[in-house]
Amino acid sequence: MGETDRLLEVIRGRNSKTVGLQFPVGLRTKAVELAQEIEAKADVTCLVSADPSFGACDVADMPVDLIVHLGHAPMPHLRYNRVFFFDLPGPPLGSMAFLDAAEPMLPKRVGLLTTTQFRGWLPAIQAHLEKKGHVIRIGEPDRRVAYAGQLLGCDYHTATVVEGDVDGYLYIGTGDFHPLGVAILIDKPVIIADPERGTARDLKEVRDRVLRQRHAAIVRAQDARVFGIIVSKKIGQARMEMATDLKALAEKHGRQANLFLMDLVAPELLQGYRVDAWVNTACPRIAIEDILQYKQPILTPQEFEIVLGERTWNDYVFDEIRV
Repeated sequence: MGETDRLLEVIRGRNSKTVGLQFPVGLRTKAVELAQEIEAKADVTCLVSADPSFGACDVADMPVDLIVHLGHAPMPHLRYNRVFFFDLPGPPLGSMAFLDAAEPMLPKRVGLLTTTQFRGWLPAIQAHLEKKGHVIRIGEPDRRVAYAGQLLGCDYHTATVVEGDVDGYLYIGTGDFHPLGVAILIDKPVIIADPERGTARDLKEVRDRVLRQRHAAIVRAQDARVFGIIVSKKIGQARMEMATDLKALAEKHGRQANLFLMDLVAPELLQGYRVDAWVNTACPRIAIEDILQYKQPILTPQEFEIVLGERTWNDYVFDEIRV
């Protein structure tokens, strides 16, 4: 059965008349074609969500019988309503050139990490590296990740659970953000093997640059008197309890803090408020990747604790969403 056939079977089985389609940015090129195919074959009306989609933490609220969320694996701990995760598989594993580029940089004992897109490759990659003499560990998932070895941008459990058994990590994927939290959290090398470019790189330089940026943001926020604490409306990012605790902490230290509820967090949406610095309790990626786009410092909760003197810089950690 083809992938689209499986989706059509689900739509028919649920007697859906209206179907919402939610795509991550990288899959938008498939949206029109897939909507046309589903409408023609399943006799339904499709509604494409044109808002950005950042993961299984971010499911659109759509007036439809069934929401099809593409390209992400569900978070086991969340209760989804009328949602089917259409987890498009990655391409078949072809050339091992990107692995061979990474192999000389790897220690003997290696933890394998990836995103859901490439999870089907891990057994073959494990076998390939074991033939070259490496000991491979793949961390089991927890309540927030669906698959062994899977990393989220806000959850590093599959890395930390094997930390004592490995001397470094190999991440199979294209970007820096998912493994960056591992590189900051655990003092062991993290190598990225990029299957799209066929290349490999050590994350150390990126890690060091990001830590310098984070240190600068903390220093800039030291004199701030008024903080805006951002709370997300997204199902897997909403941390209202943490935000209210941070507000109380700010007030304990004689600073003013106000809560700001948002769906999409973007620099242009925060302009005009009389706020000296922002604290982000939504997706950790926002404060890290988009830092240069914000006029005021934007901090993670842990960095805010450093500003207030509740945590030392030596105890710096990357923000994880663990609820």
